[in-house]
Amino acid sequence: MKALIRSTMYLGLVLLSSQADAACSRFTGSTMKFGGGPAATWRTDYPLEVDTKNAPPWASIDFITEPAKYMDAVLSTVRTDFAVKDDLLVANEKQHNWWISPWMDYTNAGRERRMGLTNERGPKPGDLSPTNRDGYQVWAVGFYNAPGATVFGSIFEDECNPKFPTTVRFPDQTASVKFLFTNASPDEVTYLKGAPEFTAFINPDTAPGQRPEIRPEKREPRTLRLLQVDIAIRDPRADATDWVFGTFIWRGPSKGDRFFDNMVPASLQWGNDPGVYDRGVNQSWVNPVLKGVIFGWNERPFLGFNGRANGPADNLRSSCLSCHSTARSPAGHLRQVDGRFDMDRDYHTEARVREHVDTWFRNIRGNELFLPNEPATTNLDYSLQLDSAIVRLCTACITGELSGPTPEICRGTAFQTTLRGVTKQSRAMCSDNATAARLKATPFSGSRSEFDALTTIELPRQ
Repeated sequence: MKALIRSTMYLGLVLLSSQADAACSRFTGSTMKFGGGPAATWRTDYPLEVDTKNAPPWASIDFITEPAKYMDAVLSTVRTDFAVKDDLLVANEKQHNWWISPWMDYTNAGRERRMGLTNERGPKPGDLSPTNRDGYQVWAVGFYNAPGATVFGSIFEDECNPKFPTTVRFPDQTASVKFLFTNASPDEVTYLKGAPEFTAFINPDTAPGQRPEIRPEKREPRTLRLLQVDIAIRDPRADATDWVFGTFIWRGPSKGDRFFDNMVPASLQWGNDPGVYDRGVNQSWVNPVLKGVIFGWNERPFLGFNGRANGPADNLRSSCLSCHSTARSPAGHLRQVDGRFDMDRDYHTEARVREHVDTWFRNIRGNELFLPNEPATTNLDYSLQLDSAIVRLCTACITGELSGPTPEICRGTAFQTTLRGVTKQSRAMCSDNATAARLKATPFSGSRSEFDALTTIELPRQ
């Protein structure tokens, strides 16, 4: 199967009876095996080719002058395809044209059973509201529309041995949507009052100051509430980055369908404002009516750094495009903005702010590499789902959860920059593998704590 894009043709779908049928038969470590009841079955029957000659509803709207209208047009293509049923987010069976990424069901952050959610960055105290405490969790599931799904189909033609083209390029009209949920209390995060509730297998609660139990087998069925919906669109008018990213929040009190009717546009971004070191950004829009609701206090003075677009679940040191621009395979030594930039100490130091902006807030086109001087197989065109999928695949190879021949994608020495705690003998080698035997490699045989360290990879937001 070769998923070449044709603008005027539709050749059909490779139909698979279930998500399980699409999975690599040599993989035994899926995190979706933990917990009870039916497992989520989101679509993985990727289209071969799609018709892109009809313009999507957002194509006629200027995202700079009418950002909220643009975002609502994108959301209009999503809302008919998803529904809430029996405390689950489910597909509209008659019309559901959104596909998930494979290989997201591994590592300690891998998909949980009921809705296929992955564990995301947890909010810090004051991230979601002035009063939210530490220890809350965020879980999410993301999808691509048909044009975007063709790229996944071409790469994962053989899910056990995916192949990258020289350059990954999503076609124009690609759209991605991601639903984010949290167990944060509505008493502390008041805009969550009345939010739809869902049951998912997530990590157990822990006392303040204690390390959480993050092993998938320790997960428990708990209540999550819809927090945020992210969108990403490959739009040819976004000539600085090729992409437009946006975020909605769920804001109570509930109205209408109690789901999409409560989604309020929070921010939209079409560039990273490189070289802008103060709050004078002009390549982002942030909804001013949400000041004091999701940002505007001491711990959260802005959504994204110095007023760039982001959501309440996201790192205020970063932005939507900044985070996703790092997508490449293998990842470089800088993978996500973290606590190395201290908001209390560094934000008030001009040199540190300049260094931070110059490192993370560059306008990178989809066919360009973040950290171009570091070895890489390919760019990933802003797709952190592709990035995370490949990291998980190669991690499963190292730990022995993927048997048989080592995937070609995991063979290069450059891949080692993405993993921690891997011995020289076991790097990127699957167990029961003739190549590994020839190179005298051994499957992972470390302690449980070493295994946890390896499978608790700091994966960026997808």
